Amino acid sequence: MIPIVTLIIIFQAVLGIFFMFTGTTIITGKMANEFKKLGLPSIFNLLTGLIEIVGAIGMIAGYWFPITAILSGLMLGSTMLVAAFMLIVIARDPFKKTLPAILLSLLSFATAIYML
Repeated sequence: MIPIVTLIIIFQAVLGIFFMFTGTTIITGKMANEFKKLGLPSIFNLLTGLIEIVGAIGMIAGYWFPITAILSGLMLGSTMLVAAFMLIVIARDPFKKTLPAILLSLLSFATAIYML
């Protein structure tokens, strides 16, 4: 069995890499159609991309400064919960399309809570 501390270290790395990738993808406008589908103005591409990039940096910095992983986990977890909510309520997408956002939210919150 893998110790919980090892899982959290892995979660931090995975979340950091994933959100750096998606944040840069969003900020460059490659997901602009998804934001238009939700009826959001283009500024949300920039804001969401920045939130994800800052969160990714915070996750990685959390190896040395745990408070950054806590704050990043809370911020990223909340962002993913809002994304899942918007997909279900506004876009009327099927629940299974929200599963990645829900999983990322849970991993982010789990990392933040463990770091407390």
